[in-house]
Amino acid sequence: MRTIHFDLYYDGVKWIAKNDRIVVSGKTLEELDENLKLKLKDIFKNGKIKVSMELDFRKVIPHWMWQYHPYYFYRTVYLDLD
Repeated sequence: MRTIHFDLYYDGVKWIAKNDRIVVSGKTLEELDENLKLKLKDIFKNGKIKVSMELDFRKVIPHWMWQYHPYYFYRTVYLDLD
């Protein structure tokens, strides 16, 4: 099973998953998952993929609040491209 990592952030309108080569967005997390599946199917054709996402809090939380941010938001989705 392949594993792909993304930074995740919310711009106030949509969720965005981004890494060095791929950028995918969706208005909801469910839509983001579906768009990820479509994009990854174009690239890998088939198979199972583990998608791990880590919230990029620097783009979501104001700088002065970083010191109060006690944890990170991690999200893992398993996609079957078959």
